[in-house]
Amino acid sequence: MAFLITLGELRETAQQLANKPNDTTLPVAEWNGHISAYYGRAHTMVLGKGARYFETEFTLDLATLALPTDHRGTIGVDFITSCGARIELDELMVQDRDLFSGLTGTQARAWAVVGTNVQLFPTPTTGDYRLLYEPQPARYNTSVDSIQIDVMTTDGLDAITWGAASVALHRLQTDQSRALQENEDAMARLEDWAVRRSVTMPRRRQILGRNGRLSGNINGPWNPASWVYNR
Repeated sequence: MAFLITLGELRETAQQLANKPNDTTLPVAEWNGHISAYYGRAHTMVLGKGARYFETEFTLDLATLALPTDHRGTIGVDFITSCGARIELDELMVQDRDLFSGLTGTQARAWAVVGTNVQLFPTPTTGDYRLLYEPQPARYNTSVDSIQIDVMTTDGLDAITWGAASVALHRLQTDQSRALQENEDAMARLEDWAVRRSVTMPRRRQILGRNGRLSGNINGPWNPASWVYNR
């Protein structure tokens, strides 16, 4: 569940924490810039811990296979069948880059990110392919006050506002030690949340059925879908 706070509220909170309510010494654009910078730090830290909180889906244009403009990291590529089922494509390693060179096909089996584009192997001419990716953090320097920002948790709110307050206090040549400590503590709590959020996600494992054998294909991967047919 998103925790949405407007940019205006974030700036007002940061100004209050810095004991500068309705401050006009620093321009609004600068306050917004500090908030944007610390939002970016929190966003990037959460992604770096493996939490898929900001995961985004993008339909690939087969004519260009261009990555979305806010692409930061790739999670995977899925093929969507005519009945709506999803088939995960394998990622092709750099050592295998010439394996499907020059080949076209009706359905891609693998993918790789090269530069600012996705490459599909063999190259399909039709089909529905979805890129799952991590987006770059948005910038809010010139945004309107009413825009809503997902700060994730109350600790994310504290990390962003105390961080912005610390830079403002530095700019105003005022003691920033408490603001720095509060930001550091909030970031640590947010990191703990991000790690626990990731840890609770199921890992692939081998599950024994009632007969003591592996569920699904005994020689294949862990496949929860097979449980329906193997009871």
